[in-house]
Amino acid sequence: MNKNNYAVLGVLLAGLLCGQATSHAANVPKAASDTLEQKAQASRHATRSSLNAAAVAGDRLVVAGARGSILYSDDQGQSWLPASVPVTVSLTGLCFANQQQGWAVGHRGVILATRDGGASWTRQLQGAQAAQAILQVRQDPDQVDDARRWVKEGADKPFLAVKCLGEGRVLALGAYGLAFITDDGGQQWRPALELLDGSEAQHLNAAQVLGSQIYLAGEQGALMRIGRDMHGFSRFSSPYEGSFFALLATREHSLIVAGLRGHVFRSTDQGANWTPVALPTSKSLTAATELRDGSLLLADESGQGWLSRDDGRSFRAVAPEERFPLIDLLALPDGGSLAVGSNGITRFPPSALR
Repeated sequence: MNKNNYAVLGVLLAGLLCGQATSHAANVPKAASDTLEQKAQASRHATRSSLNAAAVAGDRLVVAGARGSILYSDDQGQSWLPASVPVTVSLTGLCFANQQQGWAVGHRGVILATRDGGASWTRQLQGAQAAQAILQVRQDPDQVDDARRWVKEGADKPFLAVKCLGEGRVLALGAYGLAFITDDGGQQWRPALELLDGSEAQHLNAAQVLGSQIYLAGEQGALMRIGRDMHGFSRFSSPYEGSFFALLATREHSLIVAGLRGHVFRSTDQGANWTPVALPTSKSLTAATELRDGSLLLADESGQGWLSRDDGRSFRAVAPEERFPLIDLLALPDGGSLAVGSNGITRFPPSALR
């Protein structure tokens, strides 16, 4: 996939990135700019609208998606309440450090934070501020020129994933290698320069922690890692040139990466070597989670689930309660999985995963 063809990436992610066309700051209409200022509106249809991310905050479930929608549930998804959200951009990633403190990321370079378990959110960063922060730390003339172009383009680049690393440290990842880190719970966000440079402007779609390393997957077969201190960046020789959308670090210390056209690969040596895993589908794989019992669950753009009980060596087809394009999976205490996507919320019940 060409790294400049961002619309194609959005289609392959089954709507994850649709609805927010990029444009130069000078040409952005006032209504588009207001998406960073307009408060998200509660809708009785929110649980059936496009959702892109799911996370747990203690015993609470939290989901996020289109038009700044964030919902939370204190009864394991039987009922949902709308959160107070200060933006109407599409949200693409969620993580929680504990039952109270969490972050959401999304289009136009938005980073949001919550201190009450996802009931209310405040904005910590947006794309124009991110571009300025990158410009301020650049010194090489070519990098300065690129940074100035980002400033001119304004808040047009989305974050695609966010990873809570503990002790106030959070990593936000996005399109064109966008990477920001905070060490103080978001009071200050700074460019993760080693990662930003090493990504070679490839979209960063997923991150997982294994030991002292953060592993990342992205477009055009991008596979890489960096230390938790944001130093020691390295890239892996990729087994596939197509994009990866899902990444897992399993309790048995394996890495599973999945993406376009049903491609899945497994590594047991921290990414040095990758073995293909046969999957009887050509659908793009968009989501992954490790279930409570250690089983692995993948989902694809058609809503089909794929279950492994042998640490990713093999998978078999499983069905959710309702099938539609899925974007994210969340393991539940009952052994099942919550799933979110283009038509809202569904589940893989424990009975379907036996």
